[in-house]
Amino acid sequence: MTDGGAASSVTPASGRRRAERPSRRRETRLGAPPVPRPSFQSRGWRIAGLVVALALTLGWLVWYAMTPERLPVSAKVVNANGVVGTPLYVGMFAAPGDLGRTLRISGVQVHTTSDVKLKVTPLLCRRGTVGVTTKPEEFCADLVDPAGERLVGGDSIVLRVEAEQAALAVVDRVRIAYREDVRWDTQPAGNRQAIVTISDRA
Repeated sequence: MTDGGAASSVTPASGRRRAERPSRRRETRLGAPPVPRPSFQSRGWRIAGLVVALALTLGWLVWYAMTPERLPVSAKVVNANGVVGTPLYVGMFAAPGDLGRTLRISGVQVHTTSDVKLKVTPLLCRRGTVGVTTKPEEFCADLVDPAGERLVGGDSIVLRVEAEQAALAVVDRVRIAYREDVRWDTQPAGNRQAIVTISDRA
């Protein structure tokens, strides 16, 4: 009976030890899961999306900078008559008073076809407009080289035509290169054409 009692006292202890081992294994399995790391593929898609968005924004900024509002043009043809040795001033573009813009002029492009050599010089007429005249000071508050100057409503672009002999010339519509804030362009402006006749002195 002593051996039987010893056997019965050992059995419960062995049973308790076997019951504790599974519980420790379950605690290990139920621990906090590891934090998932973002895959290289998901990072690649995010980078690609940022690159596309940046490219679209940059493209829009370039388009905006290079497409300012068009300058006014006219189908009018100006007929101008002058004499040799006297500068003739021909108005080619008049900015309307309600233009509502300030243009920083880089230069004025002029294309002239003539039967003899003559000199054609673009000028900025401040606060005035000219049709055809030999006395521009009567119409312009100031007459200056347009390069680097500002053009606003009420100003105009005038051509000074000088010839040392009789001439017949056709002047095409001028093109104005300018900057407006962050925008810039070179655009046609004003009258379609000027036909200039320079006669010998009587």
